Amino acid sequence: MKVGYMATLKVVDGKQADFEAAFAEMQKAVKADEPGTLQYDLLQDEADATVYRVFEIYENIDARNVHGKSAAFGAAAAPLGGGVMAGAPDVVPVKFIS
Repeated sequence: MKVGYMATLKVVDGKQADFEAAFAEMQKAVKADEPGTLQYDLLQDEADATVYRVFEIYENIDARNVHGKSAAFGAAAAPLGGGVMAGAPDVVPVKFIS
């Protein structure tokens, strides 16, 4: 059964380009190394340019568990440390309706 998540991420103002570049690399790693990831899209809040959301869909919970543990994901996520993020992501599961 497919599982979905919506992650909200707050970025330090002025670091949006750094965040977007690092996330683009992370998306490449996810696409290349996580076949169970069906969707991994980055969205930016229109009212607050420091707020991003990631919409994630996985084939099943096992694919979701692979996502955060893959070496490629970890390496691609590393640049998001170092003063880019304004806090920890808020990740919530979402239920498919239609």
